[in-house]
Amino acid sequence: MPFTPGDKSMLEGYIRKARPMADMFSVKGKTAIVTGGSSGLGFDITLRLLQGGAKVMIASYSQLEKETAIPLLEEQGFAGSVSFCTTDVSKEEEMERLVNTTVETYGSVDIYVNCAATWNYAKIYDLPQEDLKKVFEVNVYGAFYGIKYVSRYMKENGVKGKIVLISSNCPVMPYPVFGGYPHYASSKAAIMGLTVETAKELKRFGIMVNSIAPGGMVTPGSAGNLASESLTEEQQDEFYDELMVWQTDGQMEVDQIGITAYAFCTPMADGITGEVVMVDGGATHNIVSYQPAIDQYPPEEE
Repeated sequence: MPFTPGDKSMLEGYIRKARPMADMFSVKGKTAIVTGGSSGLGFDITLRLLQGGAKVMIASYSQLEKETAIPLLEEQGFAGSVSFCTTDVSKEEEMERLVNTTVETYGSVDIYVNCAATWNYAKIYDLPQEDLKKVFEVNVYGAFYGIKYVSRYMKENGVKGKIVLISSNCPVMPYPVFGGYPHYASSKAAIMGLTVETAKELKRFGIMVNSIAPGGMVTPGSAGNLASESLTEEQQDEFYDELMVWQTDGQMEVDQIGITAYAFCTPMADGITGEVVMVDGGATHNIVSYQPAIDQYPPEEE
């Protein structure tokens, strides 16, 4: 069809509506809550949000992490823009208090990033009930409580906010090779479902909900990740022998995941909701740059 004056008017409309590109990548003037924001990936996301112009309330139960993270961020020039709220994310009343404290401190909640998580290793036939309970209380209940009170505030105050949940690629690409993550993988699969369902409920209020599913990365939490303390010494040794067979295409840089999470907090993601994005360098699709050969393990019986 020939180009018409009406087509030109449509293009002019695109120009009028186009916001400055710098604004699309900015969170200036926004207030964010980051659970687990004092260590690992959560700390990296907190740093990026502060760099982008947001004020951030870090939520964690660890006073040692607070004593480390807050001074480090203040040394980077963010004094007055970052605060800490001691929070056990597995307790509903503490998550409600976290949201109220953030509003009292900074006047709003525009962004919620759920990064708090816990895990350990155990095969399903050895998994203690208390480990299963703890993983779900922190990883799933904590995320649910956060969304509950953040979305309630946003809905009641007309905030067209952003909610970003941290899942994992392990529900669709289980690892290590011989398992050991049934409770953790299940909890992260629950986050994927929670992402889609809450996105359905909240879109009408202009609240976007998305999830980042990282691959393996080096954080203080992953570096100290051990087998369940309830296992016998023999069971732990057997597990660590199997764990050493796990081969990957290298570890992701934490900031590679952090900047993706940051992007979902910006206007750049205004048209995206209900998505679970794998940020694992292609590992989920078996896209690797190398794959070391491994010997048969366990060795075949002769």
